Amino acid sequence: MSRGVDPRAEIERLRTEIRHHDYLYYVLAQPEISDQEYDRLFRRLQDIEEAHPELVTPYSPTQRVAGQPLEGFQTVRHPFPLVSLQNTYSGEEVRDFHRRVVEGLEGRQPEYTCELKFDGVAVLLHYERGLFVLGATRGDGENGDDITQNLRTIRSLPLRIGGRGDDSVPGGRLFVRGEVIMEKEPFHAYNAEREAAGERPFANPRNSVAGSLKLLDPALVTTRPLRIFCYAYVPADGQPPDATQSGNLQTLTRLGFPTSPHWSKCRSLNEVLDYWRHWEKRRDDLPFEVDGVVVKVDCLQDHAVLGMTARAPRWAIAFKFSARQARTRLTKIDLQIGRTGALTPVAHLEPVELGGVTIRRATLHNEEEVARLDVREGDTVLLERGGDVIPKVVAVVSELRPKNARPFNMPAACPVCGTQLIKEEGEAVSRCPNEECPEQAKRQIEHFACRIAMDIEGLGAETVELLYEKGLLRDIGDVFSLKKSQIENLERFAEKSAQNLLEGIKKAKTRPLERLIFGLGIRFVGEGTARTLALRFESLAELSHATIDELQAVPEVGPRIARSIAEWFHSKRNRRIIEKLHAGGVQTKTERQRPKGEKFKGLTFVLTGALQQHTREQAEEMIIAQGGRVSSSVSKKTSFVLVGTNPGSKYDKAVELGIPILSEAEFLRRLGT
Repeated sequence: MSRGVDPRAEIERLRTEIRHHDYLYYVLAQPEISDQEYDRLFRRLQDIEEAHPELVTPYSPTQRVAGQPLEGFQTVRHPFPLVSLQNTYSGEEVRDFHRRVVEGLEGRQPEYTCELKFDGVAVLLHYERGLFVLGATRGDGENGDDITQNLRTIRSLPLRIGGRGDDSVPGGRLFVRGEVIMEKEPFHAYNAEREAAGERPFANPRNSVAGSLKLLDPALVTTRPLRIFCYAYVPADGQPPDATQSGNLQTLTRLGFPTSPHWSKCRSLNEVLDYWRHWEKRRDDLPFEVDGVVVKVDCLQDHAVLGMTARAPRWAIAFKFSARQARTRLTKIDLQIGRTGALTPVAHLEPVELGGVTIRRATLHNEEEVARLDVREGDTVLLERGGDVIPKVVAVVSELRPKNARPFNMPAACPVCGTQLIKEEGEAVSRCPNEECPEQAKRQIEHFACRIAMDIEGLGAETVELLYEKGLLRDIGDVFSLKKSQIENLERFAEKSAQNLLEGIKKAKTRPLERLIFGLGIRFVGEGTARTLALRFESLAELSHATIDELQAVPEVGPRIARSIAEWFHSKRNRRIIEKLHAGGVQTKTERQRPKGEKFKGLTFVLTGALQQHTREQAEEMIIAQGGRVSSSVSKKTSFVLVGTNPGSKYDKAVELGIPILSEAEFLRRLGT
């Protein structure tokens, strides 16, 4: 910093400038500076804050993702009931609603504000003196979950109001209602990553948002592409900030809150119906999902006049869109084989437009679902998207069924390699147990190369298919023996694309051990389990020799996962893959060495509160490296509770059960550090 520059003033200047550019980028999508210039501002702020930690505040742009993972969500009582709206799918019922409003206003004709009804998760935001202090889910309307830390990760949500010119900032306490959403394109990309990782995809963006907001680690939430739209603003004194709902929306926008630009002030019922018809036709042009429009009496004083029913306001109604459905003919039921050998029936369809998308295929999930629908090749079927993004077969038009249509039967053998299928007890899925099955091998390579595993740019599904057909890939170990001369003359390849693929493979050799373990595609081993295994076993060789008992001693690894890991490493094919990884120069050891031993063997720890000398993640690493387990809840089986500052309810539970409590200093003494 230049001599004579006041760090406090410089920090405030940088924060104001960064908030301004965040608003332009994340709310208006109109950036004024390059990413490089933005990063320079951000790094400058980080450097000054590191030099002056006493000046860091929770509302600094650098603190959007900070602190330890949450132990659980606290319940908060809302300052006023968050009521739901009456729903209708009928224009006639909207006319009845209008008639009741006119009667309630003693014959006076109202104006309306019409807004899109987002298909997301409703939240209530609390601000004090312009600072974001609390955010909660709607819950039951009276009480919700405190998800403040997760909401702080949403870049379009202002942590501080104002700081952009001469906008006035309301004093005191105010409440803002909003809806958290995930846009369609990021949702599809996120679902593709989940499927590549062998995880069940979310049915629709709303489910994805709800799942994201329930995560206890804000650092994970920040990886989810969440957005928020705000639509109501209420000061703590209850007095309307504006005379109208349309003015309310304008105030929110002026204060820097993200609002939808698609609202409209309607001066008559006919204009309301025109607004609904317009967006019912054009909803697929929007980057996010909507399932209707919300019609509100514009004058806020009229809200008090009209009042409430027992369940909903009399001054608003949700006019839902009709479900998106289409009829088409199912030409064939095919079987898709996943990386673990699971067979999924897939319906091949005569192309049909549904919600702005041409649908040619739809999953039928499993043979039980096929039987429930009694769907057959040649059937005319009803497809539906509704609020869902993924199309599904919801019914068969039985009166149009061809006379020769036969029920679908799952084959006894794999349609690709001919191996006898198996179906484990308690599962609805049939599997091909053949490790050499070509389809399984291709899906495994795709998973290995996906972004959240080894992140090999250029090794997507089409490239894997081509290289497998040419005999250049048979398993994930072959990836690291590819040569430029082998691929640069192949179809869709040139010298540059071949070089890019090889560069991606070279970078993958240095990925952390946890990414490698996840990329192996061991059944039941997701990202979290892979990380835990990498903490306990510092090399792939050590993990491969672990006994089932040693594996079960690892937190979150139960008998089923332990057995799956042991079976994977016992396989001759997989042992050959590991040899290829070693020969290819892949890093198979952890990047950092940790003292190992058995000081905590057989002991279970629970952590609560903020530690001073280590992060919670570091403490967990130390426990696991010494043979201990880390649990998320206190029980009679807990050996110790490691307590930091501001401990939560786990501390009280430990005292109640008489569980030994360790301070951080005592914990480190036991470690001998």
